[in-house]
Amino acid sequence: MACSATAAWSQTYTVNSINPITAFGEVAAAATGDTIFFQNNTTVTAVSGSGARIKGTVRRATVTIRCAGSGSPNTCSIAGNNARVRVGSLSSTGRARAFSEFIATPGTGVLTGTLTGSTLDFVVSGFTGTGNKTFFLDTKLPIKGDNEGVPGDTGAETSTYYVYVAKDPTTPTTGLTAAATITIRRSLYIQLPLIPLRFGSLVRQPSGTSAQVTINQTTGARTQTGNVNLIAAPLPAFGRAQITVKGEPSTTFAVSYSPTGNIVMSNGANNLSITTLKTNSSSGTLDGTGTLTLGVGGTITVTASTPRGEYSGNLTVTVTYN
Repeated sequence: MACSATAAWSQTYTVNSINPITAFGEVAAAATGDTIFFQNNTTVTAVSGSGARIKGTVRRATVTIRCAGSGSPNTCSIAGNNARVRVGSLSSTGRARAFSEFIATPGTGVLTGTLTGSTLDFVVSGFTGTGNKTFFLDTKLPIKGDNEGVPGDTGAETSTYYVYVAKDPTTPTTGLTAAATITIRRSLYIQLPLIPLRFGSLVRQPSGTSAQVTINQTTGARTQTGNVNLIAAPLPAFGRAQITVKGEPSTTFAVSYSPTGNIVMSNGANNLSITTLKTNSSSGTLDGTGTLTLGVGGTITVTASTPRGEYSGNLTVTVTYN
């Protein structure tokens, strides 16, 4: 009686590593509604919503799939012996939601199948024996607006996802999970209504030298030097501009003004120039409630020949997190 044996050749696929894992750095949420942030290699941009990127390290995930085979030739190198991969969301914390989209791009492996979407299902091929193939994973992550978050619900948050693998065509159910990191700040914005800079009413007399009228940027008080024939009337009200900034408590921000120099107030073809005075010329720090009021005052010069009339001008204030 003759006996024969047949060698059992096989291969197994594993998710060897997800390294580095996804990182979005630091972002500001929107005041209302979600903002979707797109992490694409080394950049993060807001693709919808009114939130904004602030700063910090950005990383895309690199996923390594390993094939371990036996026999000669090694079963990993046989055409048709490929890895099937699935990618999808798991859980999230705080204002971070589940990923709205994953985007897989080839590293050393060849990818075919569904490579973009909320759940990915594709095949990795190109193995030439026992060893590894890689692909990159970019992501889109929705962040809840201030109106949806619990007060104080900011800071470091995570959203987790899985990468599962099996021998194609088996549906993968095991692999590795990773927690993408993101630091979320409250929306930084200027609260309306604004209180404008007001010089009030100045009564110019027909004679005398020039006079300077100043609105103090901190107190809003009005003072006058020079021509005693310029009368500063009590009404209408005068005072400094007050710009209330709201955002993440105890954080710093940059502030800029346009124009950067003097403000020109106009009355038809006639102009008055304001030399501005500011409580915060370039930066500020929000208090423990996430609030800071910027004050803007200024000085104008009035002469005996300054045309009468109502003068007005514009100042644009922009704030951004440091």
